[in-house]
Amino acid sequence: MKLMNNKLFFLFTFLWVVFPSQVGYAQHAEQLTQLVETIERSAAYDARKIERIDSLYNELTLQRDSSLQRRFELNRSLFFEYRIFKQDSAFKYSLASKALAEQLGDARLIAETTLDLANVCVSAGMFSEALAYLNGADLERIPEEIRFSLYGLLGRCYSDMADYSTISYYSDLYRKKAREYHQKSLELAEPGTWDYIMLRGYLNYKYGNLEEALEDLKPSLEMRQDLRSQAVVNSVLGDIYVQMGDEEQAIKHLAQSSIADIKTSAKENLSMIQLAEFLFQKGDVKLASVFIKKANADAEAYGAQQRKIRVGAILPNIEEQIINQVETQRARLSKQNIMLSVLLAVLLVLAVITYTQLRRLKRARKALLVAHKDLQAKNERIVEVNETIHSQNEELNRVNDLLLEANTIKEEYIGFFFTQDADIFEKFKEFKTGIERNLKTNNLERIKYLTTVYDLKKEKKKLLESFDEAFIKLFPNFIAEFNALLKPEEQIQLKKGQLLNKELRIFALIRLGIKHNEIIAQILGYSVNSIYAYKTKIRNKSFLDKKDFDQMLLEKTRLKL
Repeated sequence: MKLMNNKLFFLFTFLWVVFPSQVGYAQHAEQLTQLVETIERSAAYDARKIERIDSLYNELTLQRDSSLQRRFELNRSLFFEYRIFKQDSAFKYSLASKALAEQLGDARLIAETTLDLANVCVSAGMFSEALAYLNGADLERIPEEIRFSLYGLLGRCYSDMADYSTISYYSDLYRKKAREYHQKSLELAEPGTWDYIMLRGYLNYKYGNLEEALEDLKPSLEMRQDLRSQAVVNSVLGDIYVQMGDEEQAIKHLAQSSIADIKTSAKENLSMIQLAEFLFQKGDVKLASVFIKKANADAEAYGAQQRKIRVGAILPNIEEQIINQVETQRARLSKQNIMLSVLLAVLLVLAVITYTQLRRLKRARKALLVAHKDLQAKNERIVEVNETIHSQNEELNRVNDLLLEANTIKEEYIGFFFTQDADIFEKFKEFKTGIERNLKTNNLERIKYLTTVYDLKKEKKKLLESFDEAFIKLFPNFIAEFNALLKPEEQIQLKKGQLLNKELRIFALIRLGIKHNEIIAQILGYSVNSIYAYKTKIRNKSFLDKKDFDQMLLEKTRLKL
């Protein structure tokens, strides 16, 4: 039993992750979550039940030579423990109780134990056997309060027979008999008692007077607080609300009834099946599957044939729906894999192109090193820029398979890279041509002049401004969204004409997926310690926890669609 409950819990967890809920039950989440948690603990409730049974059984074993009355009491107690827990054991001890009652010669006890046997047969779906016990009872010798139970049980038996009859002639006949017996039982019940109010409400519910049934059943919840009574009343209330179309109340009462059943180890139950059917009709396959499997396990444990039939009617439909969802998910994943393969192929082509261009730049760098040692510093700068661009491309390629947002960022910044690379290449080409031309004429002064023409700081500033423009184009609301993560008095105010400042530029790079301080330092031309200091300064200005700041930055700053 414990293994079965663990399987149900893991099944619920798996279904919750794999299949998105098709219907939202926010207002019922507490009851449904509590029910799932109760299912998880059902083995503990069953263990307590078995412990009580073992205690009674051990005492009965020691009382074999004791009085008939004591043995009768122990057998009857074992019957009550097994009555809604396991039908074959309940039948065994009710049969033994009846035999002892006959030995005692107590007509009342004989009548009660006969009803016990009939009750077990009805719960197990053995209707003909139940009728044999009930119709064989001597009404003249049965006290009036027991006749109330006799007629009520006859009504229940014929009602269940009508529900599971496939021939309308017999089902109509059974319903008529059920109504007659229930009415006789109601006439014998004492007005104002829980039994009277409950039975009157049940009859109104059974025969379509739903509003009147609610008027009776709602007060009956307060009259008896024991779990078994709560389970019975909530089960009927739940089905009433199902018929009335009140989704919230239906789920609430069916869940409460199911929880009470589990806590009392009631394996002969109906609420869990009704709840699973209702959730399945509403499209919540994952929860319906969890509950119907628990109901099926209870029906198997108890031996209730009519419950097995009802579970068998819905369980294949739920499993078929789950299989369909699995197939749909599999087809979706296949399409995603195809798209990913195409994207990887495109990235491979881009990588080859990038690699080829980098090889050309390296050859040019070597030629310039051979041409003149004075150009070494310039060449090292170019290599550094190229390596930085290469690092950015690798970072963009790494996140390309994540989301459409990442794809859009890559497309924008790959374009940015090629634009800047072309600009640098043209300037470098012009520079190289000038050098070669002046070398031919041995014009060293002109060569020295050319080395001073290019202002690296100015070029770096222009590159960063181009980066700012590209980033703001992708994230037009970045500054406002970024400030929303900071305390009001600590929010950043930009100067006129300024798109990003140094702090915003650092976190702009983080938003693009560049998280390493060394890479950010290389791109922006700062030291690693400076980058760390700027990041720490900004995080201290936020009302968020420091470790959550970067994650909230990714979630709250939105890409332009």
